Amino acid sequence: MPGRWKELNVKFARLYQQGEYEKAERMVDELIRTAEATFNEEHPDLATCLNNVAELYKVRGNYTRSESFHNKALVIRQKMLEANHPDIAASLNNLAVLYKDQGNLDRSEELHKRALAIKEAAFGGQHPEVATSLNNLAILRKAQGNMKEAERLYQRSLSIREKALGPQHADVATSLNNLAVLYESTGQNGQAESLYKRALAIIQREYGPDHPEVAIAKNNLAALLKTQNKFEEAEPLYKQALATKERVFGTESLQVAALLSSLADMYRAQGNSSAAEPLLKRALAINEKVLGGDEPEVALLLGSLGTLYKSQGRHADAETLYKRALDITERLFEPDHPNVAAALNSLAVLYDVQSRYAEAESLYKKSLAIVEKTHGPRHPNVASILYNLGGLCRTRGNFSEAVTYYKMALEIREHSFGSTHNSVLSILRVLGRLYKSLGQENEGQRYLDRVKEIRSQTNA
Repeated sequence: MPGRWKELNVKFARLYQQGEYEKAERMVDELIRTAEATFNEEHPDLATCLNNVAELYKVRGNYTRSESFHNKALVIRQKMLEANHPDIAASLNNLAVLYKDQGNLDRSEELHKRALAIKEAAFGGQHPEVATSLNNLAILRKAQGNMKEAERLYQRSLSIREKALGPQHADVATSLNNLAVLYESTGQNGQAESLYKRALAIIQREYGPDHPEVAIAKNNLAALLKTQNKFEEAEPLYKQALATKERVFGTESLQVAALLSSLADMYRAQGNSSAAEPLLKRALAINEKVLGGDEPEVALLLGSLGTLYKSQGRHADAETLYKRALDITERLFEPDHPNVAAALNSLAVLYDVQSRYAEAESLYKKSLAIVEKTHGPRHPNVASILYNLGGLCRTRGNFSEAVTYYKMALEIREHSFGSTHNSVLSILRVLGRLYKSLGQENEGQRYLDRVKEIRSQTNA
């Protein structure tokens, strides 16, 4: 029986790593039966097996089953191990990530803090395992919209790793990358670019120039360069990363599909729709072939292709794809999942462009309610939907209502990103013009003067 268990476990792990989740799921019942027959009910290998199955269900979007198996693994570990054992922290962390993905950020925070406390008790405050927990808590803080606290935690995690592992360790590169992602999201592109380049240099030194980890680092840097319209620098990085992943994983792999989507997004940003469309279609075909039709990745690619068609004025085609994406997402996730909110918002934007204002407003408000519930009322994603609602009201001539939405969005963005962020300046400009449209010249000029003042300070 141990031989059969080992054989099944290796096969399950291989299918999971290759992204063949449907085939892996078909093995679950036999895998667990064999594990239970091979080990006693409190054996660590049984806990590990349950944990791995839980991770599969999380990827598949079946959060109810994922939570159930993670809790079973946690119960086994709590029975057989000391209260501050690192394996208990690992189970708590996995559950915390699951709750974050579900939008249950308060529960996620509680478990991340428990995992961190266990690791600090087990290893001391300067251990790499503690750095990992700090990193995970930082990811949660970013999801909560608390960028300053996320930055503090990322920096503490980075400091521990640099001291414990040395400045050229791969885990240091991971910390640099995560901090760069945070800076990118808050518009600090210069700092982000510097950190992405440091991370890339470390990973190239560690693995060589043609390794999948190097491809990921190149993709991250290219994505930032794309947002800065540095397309000539971004394109070769994307293509190098794509070539590496095609060589390592094969041309029909999910890893290749992800790079195709990124490259397509760059071409779309350039206005080169003819180059973007075949890449997105190829990425979609790969995902449908490997995963089947009803998967989160398929829904995301349908949405991306819909956005491309919207930019081309192909509104009917875009609506068809957005509706397919929404249908898949609603079937895979709970009604108040963030992915559902994103799909609703995308369709709302299309209706807004088409002057179907009543339909757009209804979808914006549904999306807003979900995001406020899952992320809290001061999250940047809330601000984005409020901004969209403000734009819709302005287009319809409801200027007073538009001002209300824009002011709510402004307060959130100032809280999340600081008063000099570009997204803050854009709202200040809009508010200035709106107030002038309402005949409130002095109030409008006050907002426009704030823009000038901030510009003069940041350019000094």
